[in-house]
Order: sequence, then C-alpha cells, then structure tokens
Amino acid sequence: MLTLSPVWHGRLLTANRAGNFLLQTLVIHPALLFFLLFLLSAHSAGGAGHLLVSEAERLIRDAPAGQVWSCASQATRVESWPSVPDTSWDKAVPVSRDIRPAPPPAKCVKAAESRDAWATETDSTLRSLYLTGVLFSIIAGVAVRTLRRHAQGVRK
Repeated sequence: MLTLSPVWHGRLLTANRAGNFLLQTLVIHPALLFFLLFLLSAHSAGGAGHLLVSEAERLIRDAPAGQVWSCASQATRVESWPSVPDTSWDKAVPVSRDIRPAPPPAKCVKAAESRDAWATETDSTLRSLYLTGVLFSIIAGVAVRTLRRHAQGVRK
C-alpha cells in the first residue's frame, strides 16, 4: 500500500481542488447558463422543438442562395441638432420651434445577409455569453470560497 507524505497529500489535494474549480468554471456553470437560457426562451415559444424549427425556418425561408434573413434597422439619423439659444438664469427660457418629438422606435425590416457574416456574428455573441458565464462563475466561486473560509475562521 502506498502512503503519501503530508506534503504530497497537500499538493495533490490542492491540484484536485484547482482542477475541480476549473471544471466548474469553464464547463459546468456556463453549460448550465446556456441550458437555462434555452429553457427560458423555449418556454415562451411553446416548446424547444418548435423554437428551433421556427427560428431555422425564419432564417432561410425564401432567402437568396448563400444568404439568410436578418433584421435591418430603419432608424433615421439626426444630422444636425437645433441650436440652443444662449440664456441666463435671469431670463425666461424661450421655447424653440425647431424641437420635434422623438422619432418612433426603430423598426425591423427583413434584409438578406451573408450566411458567413451571420455565423460570425452569432459565434461572437455566443462567445461573449460564454465568457460572461465564466466571469460570473469565477466571481461566485471566489465569493463562496471566501465566505466559507471566513465562516470557518481560517485566515491566510
């Protein structure tokens, strides 16, 4: 039977804890985040299968070859703002007739987009969501470890 010295036992225990922390941080917690977000989005769409099929159909139905349908915003840009008259605290503020009400929210218009550009954008979005999940996992892991050590009275 192999017995380990206390030094090696401590090193192996630390390596095991570090591996467990990395596994939870890089794999388990982001996977749970993606799964929960998928369940939440599928719940509002009436089922996971229906959500996937309807989104795939919306992307490619009647799209030109090599392209998918995406949302192109039709927001109007304001080129120049109306001038604001110089007023002081003593005078009444004049009402400018150049001020118009805010434009309506941007409407989504169907526009063809390259499949490669859409895939790159979607990959970037998923990557940033994954990195956000990893960041939250690291923060939660460090916070839990700190709270446990504080509750046990261990200080280092």
